[in-house]
Amino acid sequence: MTTSLKTRMLEAFRRRMFFFLVCVATAFAILVLQIINLQLIHGREYKIKAAINMENNIPIPAARGEIYDRDFKKGISGTVLVSNRPSFNLTLVPKNFESEAQMRDVLARLAPIAEFDLETTIAEIKKSNPWERFVLKEDVAFDVVVKIASHKKFFPNIRWEDAPVRIYNYSDIFAHVIGYIGSMTKEEYNSLKEQGYKYYQVVGKTGIEKNYDKILRGEDGYIRRVVDVNNRTEGEEIGKYPIAGNNLVLTIDYEVQAAAYDALAGSTGSVIAIKPATGEIIAMVSRPGFDPNQIISKENSGIIRELLNSPEKPFLNRSIQSRYPPASTFKLVTAIAALETEKSYPDKTFYCPGKYTLKGYVDRDFYCFRAHGTLDLYRAIAESCSVYFYNLGMIVGPTMIMKYASYMGLDEPTKIDLPGELTGFVPSQRWKLKTFGQPWFDGDTVNLSIGQGFTVVTPIGLANMMCGIVNNGIVYKPYLVKEIYSPDNKTVLGKTEKEKLREIPLSPVTLNTLKQGMRYSVQNGTSALLGRLKVPAAGKTGTAQTKSNRKENVSQHAWFLGYAPFGGDVDSAVVVCVLIEYGQWGSSAAVPVAERVFSKLVELGYFATGDTTTQIK
Repeated sequence: MTTSLKTRMLEAFRRRMFFFLVCVATAFAILVLQIINLQLIHGREYKIKAAINMENNIPIPAARGEIYDRDFKKGISGTVLVSNRPSFNLTLVPKNFESEAQMRDVLARLAPIAEFDLETTIAEIKKSNPWERFVLKEDVAFDVVVKIASHKKFFPNIRWEDAPVRIYNYSDIFAHVIGYIGSMTKEEYNSLKEQGYKYYQVVGKTGIEKNYDKILRGEDGYIRRVVDVNNRTEGEEIGKYPIAGNNLVLTIDYEVQAAAYDALAGSTGSVIAIKPATGEIIAMVSRPGFDPNQIISKENSGIIRELLNSPEKPFLNRSIQSRYPPASTFKLVTAIAALETEKSYPDKTFYCPGKYTLKGYVDRDFYCFRAHGTLDLYRAIAESCSVYFYNLGMIVGPTMIMKYASYMGLDEPTKIDLPGELTGFVPSQRWKLKTFGQPWFDGDTVNLSIGQGFTVVTPIGLANMMCGIVNNGIVYKPYLVKEIYSPDNKTVLGKTEKEKLREIPLSPVTLNTLKQGMRYSVQNGTSALLGRLKVPAAGKTGTAQTKSNRKENVSQHAWFLGYAPFGGDVDSAVVVCVLIEYGQWGSSAAVPVAERVFSKLVELGYFATGDTTTQIK
């Protein structure tokens, strides 16, 4: 009995010992595996994390790429439109302070030196992430940094960092084309962080700066600052050097741009100069504008608010973001529809007594600006006779006019390399019925035939239409960036090639009629001021009626659309489009602006004149 009990106790002890040994062995195995995991499998990862706990990495912002005008030559700087200058930012990390009171004391000593508002800054810090770097002051002078550094014990946890400042060398002359940069909003950061953007970086907000941001921005570096548990610096070194962004060469000519800008002085509107053979934009001006240098700093909120609330809408790029009735420039479309459908011919005449009477239940008169007498299509284009085109539009009908307006691309984007482009609008009979619950009336056709009524266009869309006429039916995508260079300007990284948007099958008769009619406009018509140019030019004016009087009781926008040289090599041709808001008459407001632009193009050698052998630019 006793033996049996001892045997059972011994067996129980063995089982317990076995279980204990298994537990110990399992624990030891887990420990060994965890050591392997920490040291071998994830050793590098945890080493980096440990280093991060000991380091305070300070970003070194990369200089954005410079931007030049079209006359830049490889290795030789042309006109520098946008550049950078060295500067400093003052920053802090709120959590590095022992308390909010300590941070306030330090900032109270710093505020009068760095010139920032203490209470406003503290309020902004409270809204920020306390673990993230906060920019106290941008573009700090070197002597301020020296003063802080020499009294460092009074300014603990205040850091200064290299921060290149963007310089827009010609202020608002290029404001809408080049745009400007600014700090990222939360929405922008959330959409861009997956592409490698950091919360503290600036991004392009508009224009070329936005469209080519990834090319211009470069890669930031950082200073590796080693700290102890009390966040005291024990040493620092360059962890990564910044890589500057690539440089851009634009298609724009600074001198032509400046001439267009000056010609628009005192006016609200747009000027575009474009080469129809390639799509290169030689000039693109929108006025009024703004100075990008004033709105790229941290203290820009008041300036931006003032600009946003301005009734003149200075942020609006009227070249691509405003739509207007095309007025008499649209008569070219009506002529195209008539000739291409063979419903009329160039020598067809109509008599203009100064008005056109549309017969109906109640007769309605549509007026011309004067009585022209009997004209053919050439003279009707030259003298912009509305009565001629009222008659022509009724013969052709609305469907074909709308069809050819769409063929010419007036309701499609030009795909220019700028953000925010709007498209024009060409109505249809179905659209009117759906929108207004009314059928299309003959009066709508009369208005449509001269570019009034529901049709609206953008200046860039209208300019591209003229490019198609000048280039014998071929339309290229307009573009502003000519080449991309490496930061040292020694290597061409990219070059924009011309890209065909559409090809419009226009007959030689149609093309010749339009061009000859526009030439007559310069010789003895509404564009006669251009007759004094040293090269033959051709053009079409327009006076667009609007629904409101906004400027000195003037309710009409002024258009000019033309090109030079007439009859010359298409490769050297330049199309110019001018829009003056509330300019009253195209001939008196828009044509003088175009004349100054064409004169500058002649002066710079864009055209071969009869008395020169200057090489075409």
